[in-house]
Amino acid sequence: MNVLRCLSALTCLLLMGCESQWNAVNRSALESDIRAILNTAAVVPQQLECRMVGSTRDGSCSVSMTQSETDSVIRALALDSVPSSGDVPSPLARLVARAGPSCAVGEPMSLATYGLSGRPKSLRLPSGSAFEYLLLTIHKSTGQACLQVSYAYG
Repeated sequence: MNVLRCLSALTCLLLMGCESQWNAVNRSALESDIRAILNTAAVVPQQLECRMVGSTRDGSCSVSMTQSETDSVIRALALDSVPSSGDVPSPLARLVARAGPSCAVGEPMSLATYGLSGRPKSLRLPSGSAFEYLLLTIHKSTGQACLQVSYAYG
């Protein structure tokens, strides 16, 4: 009976630790990949705070950008504006709902969201992999931005 309890406790402990291990192991790769994508827009962030979402292929990074840097990223990656109104059921709006809450904080009217999906060439990574999608949510007055991505399969 004690062996069974010990095994059960060990299993619970291991399962609880998987998410933080996944984040720790993959965070630096996510940061490098986001820096590579931003570099295509000639944007070199001073500080980038990245985290994986659970044990999924999804991740997000917080970064501060000037209006000029934001415009450069939008142009270089050919990001489309995501309507803030739920009345327009665009594929990108559905993607925002799937991606979950942004790491950019503010009233909805102070935020602007742009995105791209479908594993486009602009989201290919130096490793040969790619992001399936990228969402950029920016607080218009502070420049605090959130980049949400998902690594593509295969």
